[in-house]
Amino acid sequence: MASTIYVVRTKPGVIFTVIAPGGFDLLSAIALTAKEIKHDLTITSACDGEHSGPEDPHHRGEAYDIRTHDLLNPEHALQTLLLHLGPRFYAFLEDPGMDNEHIHCQVAKGTIYPPEAT
Repeated sequence: MASTIYVVRTKPGVIFTVIAPGGFDLLSAIALTAKEIKHDLTITSACDGEHSGPEDPHHRGEAYDIRTHDLLNPEHALQTLLLHLGPRFYAFLEDPGMDNEHIHCQVAKGTIYPPEAT
């Protein structure tokens, strides 16, 4: 009997122009979350889309948006993701209850990732 594999998917048109080190760790945490909640997770925005300007972490490859409207419990997915991300990252449920509801995750504001060696 084959086991079910849960993966990270992307919405058509999502562009990964650059993936920063923090972006790779975000992808890893998203993949671990998909396996733990036993549900595929779909990235709906990476470097593409309308964001808050040229310094937005999406454009630096340090932020992703994840679809929630297909999840039974978006809050559980968010909490699981936060456990896998750790303190140098930030994630929240953006536009809860609205058509545009999604999980936004990124390297925490003001954080240099990876930390500079001392």
